[in-house]
Amino acid sequence: MLSSTKTRTRDLLRGRLRDLIAELGPGRRLPSERDLSADWGVARMTLRAAVDELVAEGLLERRHGSGTYVVFSPVLRVLGLTSFTQDMRARGIEPSSRILDFRTITADDELAATLRISVGSPVHWVSRLRLGNAEPVAIESVRIPVAYAPQLTRSDLQGSLYEALSSRYGLVASAASMRIEPLLPDSASAELLGIGPDQACLRLHMVDTDPSGRVVMVATCLYRGDKYQLRAEVGAGAGPGLESGADS
Repeated sequence: MLSSTKTRTRDLLRGRLRDLIAELGPGRRLPSERDLSADWGVARMTLRAAVDELVAEGLLERRHGSGTYVVFSPVLRVLGLTSFTQDMRARGIEPSSRILDFRTITADDELAATLRISVGSPVHWVSRLRLGNAEPVAIESVRIPVAYAPQLTRSDLQGSLYEALSSRYGLVASAASMRIEPLLPDSASAELLGIGPDQACLRLHMVDTDPSGRVVMVATCLYRGDKYQLRAEVGAGAGPGLESGADS
């Protein structure tokens, strides 16, 4: 009888913990086991056993000296013309950015050919660390001809670059090409993303064009492989390769 009672109590606790996990959302810290056991009127050891089971299921993770957190499940992105900001918000995750670099460069032969501009033309070069619920997810590098967005400022880079370019300059990406490759991060990228050097990442190289076919930006994004997944839906008659939009 005692064993059966303990089992029912643990089942109830798991249910309450699952509700709390859904309420808190990915990346959030659970209240302490001491506080939860007091609030819910259960023995701390019983609560810990229920938490252990959800840790084993991959819903929670314990961080030494910090507490127990809701696991940040990988974001599943369907390839298309959506931004990082839109993807995160659609999943109840709060997006944010940290600007790593923002300057003007001159287009060399390769960049000029990709952007279809003259060699030596000024180009905005933007590098940002993209975060979801304050946790690093991706490193993004975007190049935009200065002529297309002459007054671009750092404040434009705090949210969706797509939205800023559309509202301020009328730059709207209607099509894009994408190349995806798996790779291991270099030491600097691994440190920014908070991962080890052996954690696989996805690198996306994208070229966005507007309705007239003009290239408006090129972007390279390095995603944590454990935090981001990609899915493509291909219909009958589709040719080889993937078509998608830049992640900005």
